[in-house]
Amino acid sequence: MLKRKMLRDIWNYKVQFISIFIIAFIGVFVFAGLTAEADGFEASIDSFYQRSNLADGWIYSNYLVDDFLKQVYLLGATTSMERQLVVDSQAELDGKPDITLHFVENNTISKYYPLEGNELNISDSEGVWLDKTFADARNLKIGDTIAFESNGIKIEKKIRGLGYSPENVYSLVPTQTVPNYTARGFAYMSYKAFPSDNITYNVLNVKFDGRPEIFSELLSYRLDGYYELYLPQSNQYSVNAVSDSIAHQSSLNAVFPILFTLISMLMLSVTMKRIISNQRTQIGVLKANGFSNRSIAIHYMSFGFLLVTSGSILGAILGPIVFHFVVHESRIYYFKFPVWAYVGLERFIFVIVIISLISLIVSYLSIKSIVNEPPSQIIKPKPPKMVSSGFIEKLAIWKRLSFNIRWNYRDIKRNRFKSLMTIVGVMGCTILLISGFAVYEQMEISKDWYFNDVNHFESKLVIDDNTDLSQIDSIAHKVNGDEIMESSIEILKGDANFASLLVLNDTDLITMTNDNREKIDIPKNEVSISKKMADILDLKVGDTIDCHLLDSNKLVKIRIDRIHSTPFTQGLVMSADKYEELGFNFTPTSIITSEHVNKSYDGVKSTIYSEDMVRGWDQMQKTSMMIITSILFLAIVLAVVILYNMNLLSFIEMENDIATLKVLGFKSKYLTKLLATQGFFFIIVGFILGLPVAYYILTLLMPAFGNKIYLIPNISVLNMAFSFLIIVSVFIVMNLYFSRKIRKLDMVDALKTFE
Repeated sequence: MLKRKMLRDIWNYKVQFISIFIIAFIGVFVFAGLTAEADGFEASIDSFYQRSNLADGWIYSNYLVDDFLKQVYLLGATTSMERQLVVDSQAELDGKPDITLHFVENNTISKYYPLEGNELNISDSEGVWLDKTFADARNLKIGDTIAFESNGIKIEKKIRGLGYSPENVYSLVPTQTVPNYTARGFAYMSYKAFPSDNITYNVLNVKFDGRPEIFSELLSYRLDGYYELYLPQSNQYSVNAVSDSIAHQSSLNAVFPILFTLISMLMLSVTMKRIISNQRTQIGVLKANGFSNRSIAIHYMSFGFLLVTSGSILGAILGPIVFHFVVHESRIYYFKFPVWAYVGLERFIFVIVIISLISLIVSYLSIKSIVNEPPSQIIKPKPPKMVSSGFIEKLAIWKRLSFNIRWNYRDIKRNRFKSLMTIVGVMGCTILLISGFAVYEQMEISKDWYFNDVNHFESKLVIDDNTDLSQIDSIAHKVNGDEIMESSIEILKGDANFASLLVLNDTDLITMTNDNREKIDIPKNEVSISKKMADILDLKVGDTIDCHLLDSNKLVKIRIDRIHSTPFTQGLVMSADKYEELGFNFTPTSIITSEHVNKSYDGVKSTIYSEDMVRGWDQMQKTSMMIITSILFLAIVLAVVILYNMNLLSFIEMENDIATLKVLGFKSKYLTKLLATQGFFFIIVGFILGLPVAYYILTLLMPAFGNKIYLIPNISVLNMAFSFLIIVSVFIVMNLYFSRKIRKLDMVDALKTFE
């Protein structure tokens, strides 16, 4: 009998139960989707690193002789090591693409990972194993011959294999927004392929036990002065970029799914409590007919349990599939790794179990107080709460207030829990909408900031490494451009931290800005650091940092004179004069100009146009924007469901009051206004209270978008207006719906419960 009642109740309360199903589904869908995507990416990368035996650290030195190796081994923590000669070269192909050559000693640490062709053969002196992404972009096949030129030496080899490298999962240079796989790549060869018997290795890949900080201290203690740089795994450029990307998505996972789940469970609690309260008389009838407290409790607990469990299972199945479909293509455009590790449903069983258990607890707490009452008490309608007159009602102005205000005030006072839950529901919707729109808005603002307020050039001519200064000056004069130098710098504060270095030479085509996107000038004798980098390293104006230029062995101390803000490429900015004052030679890497340069010049490797950079930015942000758009869409759906559910349940609870007022002669139009007044008051209060919470969530979310991107937590007026408009629109639609229900309300049925 109870089974038939359950089916009948589900049908009668189908709207509320569908809401519970949707709420549970969305909560788990977002959680499972984002978690599976981030965890799958991390598991894939970890698996790749493990199979290729990624080094725990890299020691850069020109003294990698046997004695040096012996001293590294005697550190005690070292478990294995292998030398490489890593040199820059240019392939003899159109545009002279940059190829980093790795002459490996054994290919046992940070191993080349072939996808096509043969494994790297250490005895093969004629073969080269090429970057698959570069080969595909250049239409190079196994068996083709390719030549490289490095420091005046020509090396010509036959392609034996195409594959990936664990040190080059991410290869976009810090100053670029779009990868150009035709212009950059890597190649692995045996040390026997080096065109001389005397190969001088310059990189030592090491594996060790223990923490990298301890290994660094041991290395410094024993071999200080005999190596230029020690690079722990976490600071390697590609490894760091991958970690940043995972951290970026994890930041979304840490906020939105928890927010979705908390709000979902809160709404589930309210819904179940109200449904059970509304069936109070039926529960009394069941008890009067001999049904035990246990059977009645199980009956009502099964409602929420079945719907929440089925919604959670469906969310756990579809979430990973949909989110993987949305972001995978964009991710593999930037990150090159061989196999995607699927994170299965079993990973989310605990989430389904926890949410299902919460639904059981919520339902039990809702039914517990009622089933313990005697049947004679339950079968009667619950008497209205008696509320005494308060301070406000004793004021002289009270009698001058309209009936609308007085009635709503007393109704709110009499039903404090219902009012509180409605406000909390609106707060939840506000938080979801505001934070989702703010992230989306900030991503768009950053794009406009970077391409309109920071960069003002139309073309960037990338200079060939072998171009002399007089030729660069000549090209700059012909295109009416300015010379700049872009590089990377290592800031030695705590761990080594890599940052971009931008050296400007009297140009207005790149300007530094503050948080308000206003131009700030950096005098020729000063150095400015980006605000994001300063926050990461806990630096302020006046601090002095030790820096190490990547292509130089020289260690310099740099004083921070200013802090600027930029949405992209975080690091140091200085003038060419200041750069040379530090003891370096200003060597332009690019010429920027406001002209659209179509002509080719000797000494110019490639030309990048502003529209190319914008497309690159869009592609770079595609994964994040897809995730954020998906979350935003689901947030709107969830907000609509929550608001609809809250309003519907409020109407059901107030049905008797409305019927009584109709009997007393109040018109349907006035009663609709009465209901709308209370609902609109809850929206105003919930929205205002939700704003600071949404801002707090943004302050947690924005800094976690990786080390390269700087987003400012901000809630714009447009964001507030749009979010409020969505909430009010749902409310208006709901009010029109309830207006129709009030007009058709059967007063006899509604007042039966008073009999």
